[in-house]
Amino acid sequence: MTSTGSRRTIDLAIRIATPADAALLAELSARTFRDTFAADNRPEDIAAYLATHYSPALQTRELQDPQRTYLLAEAAGVAAGFALLQEIQPEPGVPGRWPLHVERLYVDGPFQGAGVGAALMRRCLDEARARGHDVLWLGVWERNFRARAFYARWGFAEVGETMFVLGGDTQRDLVLALSL
Repeated sequence: MTSTGSRRTIDLAIRIATPADAALLAELSARTFRDTFAADNRPEDIAAYLATHYSPALQTRELQDPQRTYLLAEAAGVAAGFALLQEIQPEPGVPGRWPLHVERLYVDGPFQGAGVGAALMRRCLDEARARGHDVLWLGVWERNFRARAFYARWGFAEVGETMFVLGGDTQRDLVLALSL
């Protein structure tokens, strides 16, 4: 890593993950989810969610699903973050003929502030355009202000809301979309 003013820059590579990355993605996904949401949620809700969404077996199934694509960001061979794209029916209010869902986009703590999130978002946009999608959309917890600011900088606009179940807690997510 090098420093440029207050921002760090790193040599980053982003690749499409393979089933061989399942254990790595399960661990990285669980850690980044916990780091992002544990302080604002009950431990039992975080534990329940992690147990049902992140394991090598679950990530293997996701990696084998042709409707899903994991993008893995690596700095000097170390996983720095990831995004998960999914071709699914969009939430009500999402515009476009063929929207693409950003199901997950997380950056590992040591790499936050080094441009990893921006690099992943650029790659998500490139992938969407290359596949002929006309809209990128996602859900973000209404209380995740850091993520909401990130998406606003990219031009995402609120187009609806949906409910997200975290363990025993039902939370409000904002649905955001960006026309390509």
